Amino acid sequence: MSWKDPGSSDAEIYKDGFHERLSRFWPGPREQLHSGGWAKTQEMTAEIKRLTTGEVSRALDLCCGEGATAVYLAATEGWEVTGVELVESAVMVARARAEQYGTVVRVKLEVSNSASSAEAAEATTTADETPAVRLHLSYQSVADLVRVAHASVHYMPLPSNSYDVVYGQDPDGLANENRVYAFKEVLRVLRPGGLFYFWHHWIPGPGWRPDLLLEYWGDPYTGSPRLSYELYLEDLRASGLQLASVTHTTELSARHMGAMAARMRREVPSLDGSLPDKWLERSLEFASRGGTMGIHVVAYKPPLPLPLPLR
Repeated sequence: MSWKDPGSSDAEIYKDGFHERLSRFWPGPREQLHSGGWAKTQEMTAEIKRLTTGEVSRALDLCCGEGATAVYLAATEGWEVTGVELVESAVMVARARAEQYGTVVRVKLEVSNSASSAEAAEATTTADETPAVRLHLSYQSVADLVRVAHASVHYMPLPSNSYDVVYGQDPDGLANENRVYAFKEVLRVLRPGGLFYFWHHWIPGPGWRPDLLLEYWGDPYTGSPRLSYELYLEDLRASGLQLASVTHTTELSARHMGAMAARMRREVPSLDGSLPDKWLERSLEFASRGGTMGIHVVAYKPPLPLPLPLR
């Protein structure tokens, strides 16, 4: 019996053309097809740097889409970024985006208080006690820093213990009922002590009544089995990841989904006020009844245990 990718059912949903359809009424720029847009990406970057004390050299982008965030982080932070994406056309766009970005010039200032060395003497013409300042320039192609794999997040062709950070910006692959396998893959590829940071704005938030969740799961438009804030946490813990913090994203979800609905009503008005996207319409109805939406997680791969002292 051949092995089957636990997330294989996603291939029927996330096909070529998915990002074109998604962007049709998107309230933000096409290159940021996640809630919050560029502002949220910049907020995420600052948070990752704070949580890792800036010690990031390799990052993994789950469900990276057309690669704008991966390219942005490679260009601005100098990180090596690997994206994983199921939609083949998006993978091609992401790779082309990295190639088209070109070369980044990085500038580093080096200040030395020692005026006795030959380098310091060359770097300054002032008195010996004046610190020497040297300017270092380096050139790096963004395409050399960005790799995009055409793969499922449930089975990633990536080496173990390799990434300082794994992040996801509305990574829809996690909506699959078998997401625990994706979380186990995140655990595998993170280095010990590595950071997992993601948010997912459109899933049922904390505290929904069981009967409402059953109705949501059985709805012809929103129906996705095992999809809720509580089940995400259950699967995270089952994977072996250590949860550091979790919250809902209700404000972000309402702002984003409301903006998308408003754009639909402007561009495709209807006499009864209904939306052309029934999934969004039903999701907004469920959100109003459930009261909360989304999840935002910070977790870590447990560090290696300290060796026992020799006796």
